[in-house]
Amino acid sequence: MEQHDLSKIQKLQEKGKSDKIIKYLSSDTVVVAALEALSRIKDEDSVNSIAHMIDNPDPKIRVEAAKALGSIGTEYAKTYLLHRLNEEQDETVKTAIKEALHTLAEHH
Repeated sequence: MEQHDLSKIQKLQEKGKSDKIIKYLSSDTVVVAALEALSRIKDEDSVNSIAHMIDNPDPKIRVEAAKALGSIGTEYAKTYLLHRLNEEQDETVKTAIKEALHTLAEHH
């Protein structure tokens, strides 16, 4: 991943610009950084975009999306994780979803 992209995502996070960070979700190399930034902004667009990424064909991205939803800690994030847990076939992703739900439970 380009260091430039990371610092740009960081600056966008500080300004709360979820719309500009969401554009980074189309590039696998910056998806993790974008998901982390969006999980810190926690606005409606951020949460919806992260939830959408948990359906990504790449299991690594689904794992990162589950972690991001877990750190957001909203009821919506919890509901989405529970729903996804029932559909998920990949054991690594299932584990990540369970860990995210555990993180959520600790925050409430």
